[in-house]
Amino acid sequence: MKDRLYNIRFDFFFITQLAVLFGSLFIPGEIFDKSIAPILFLLNLIAGILLISKRKEFFWFFLILLIASSIIFGLAQAHGEMTLDISYMQFGIYFAFYLLITYEIIKQVWYSPAVDKKVILGMASGFICLGLIGFYVYMAIELTNPNSFDGGLLHMQETYPNTLTEQLMYFSFITLLTIGYGDIVPITPLAQKASILIGLVGQFYLVIVTAVVVGKFINQNKTNSKN
Repeated sequence: MKDRLYNIRFDFFFITQLAVLFGSLFIPGEIFDKSIAPILFLLNLIAGILLISKRKEFFWFFLILLIASSIIFGLAQAHGEMTLDISYMQFGIYFAFYLLITYEIIKQVWYSPAVDKKVILGMASGFICLGLIGFYVYMAIELTNPNSFDGGLLHMQETYPNTLTEQLMYFSFITLLTIGYGDIVPITPLAQKASILIGLVGQFYLVIVTAVVVGKFINQNKTNSKN
């Protein structure tokens, strides 16, 4: 059973990531942010634990993160809202999780002997993880230095509380993809430097990791054609 679950680790992780990113398209924003999104993040944590289940040094650390995140979710539901301290704790947990899981995904993709569906899903999951890391970096900057970002729908956050998270998530992926619409802009030096870093990381990932996978795929096809 454990081996079968491990074989679909990238599928499970990728599906939960898509649910976190696009769940608000199907569920009203406020309900999604307060009740559904935390559950989806917990499921993504569980998927991450499955992904690193053969790495004992990471397994227990991730399990502790899962327990801590579950406690924070329970406290938030009990109080009806998250205090600033609880928000910092939650962001710290997920930042550590996605940082380590990105490292592990890249490592598994890098050392994979052949290119198959698992490698492709792993490569896509790793890129999404970078976008989520960028989001938590931006949220930490905004919570520490309010109004570090301007534009887009950020002016509506007093009316719609979930606007800040949605807009910074959007900005993180737009920056990572180097699309640069310019509707949201970083206006403090810290936010600007973070944006440069996230843009660079996105390019390095696409150039280096994608090149490695493509190279393996070409060599794999050459080997198969000879046989």
